[in-house]
Amino acid sequence: MGTIKKEEPGPLVIQRHSVANQVYFDLRARILSGQLPQGERLVEATIARSLGISRAPVREAVNRLMEAGLLENRTHFGPSVIQMSSDKIRELYAVRNSIESLAIQAVAKRHSKEDIAELRRLITAMSDRAEAEDLPGLVEAELVFHETLWRMADNPYIQKIAGLLFDHMRLALTIDNASYGNLVDVAREHEPLVEAIETGDPARASEALTRHIMTSLETFSKS
Repeated sequence: MGTIKKEEPGPLVIQRHSVANQVYFDLRARILSGQLPQGERLVEATIARSLGISRAPVREAVNRLMEAGLLENRTHFGPSVIQMSSDKIRELYAVRNSIESLAIQAVAKRHSKEDIAELRRLITAMSDRAEAEDLPGLVEAELVFHETLWRMADNPYIQKIAGLLFDHMRLALTIDNASYGNLVDVAREHEPLVEAIETGDPARASEALTRHIMTSLETFSKS
């Protein structure tokens, strides 16, 4: 009986997609950090030249960023970094309010002393960044607070849906928080949320969340 020859698998060819992924994550990081400012036009040929690669993986990365809503076609000149206008921020915060209201109600119903302590620690972290006048650090600390709230709700669907808004929230909070005359006020506005959770009253917690978002919008609108 002959021996069956086992064929060795050939090398996995992923180079092009790997390059496209690297370009995607690099451009995404530069958009979220503000290195690529909101409204700035992206030219595929220029990006490809600067990276020493062909335009194909750049085009693939740009298409993914368009799908993620981080780039938009505002003119016939091609894609540009999304500009979080006041209208966009209001629309985003309306959706955010609906999702986070569900989250904070769930946390109010069932939370531990450890949960409250963790949320207070995160507010302190926000205060530290605000006192240092570190706007990017404050935005990051605030996102961690809200991510923690989503996680504490123990509802995977809240986390999934809220996660889709995460990058846009970062861009919006960068503009929103910059409108405050005193950055410490950003941290202080989170204290009523924890106090409302502590009462164990879901309706009160939801009202506190809506007030928190509306106060933020009012501050931004006046700037």
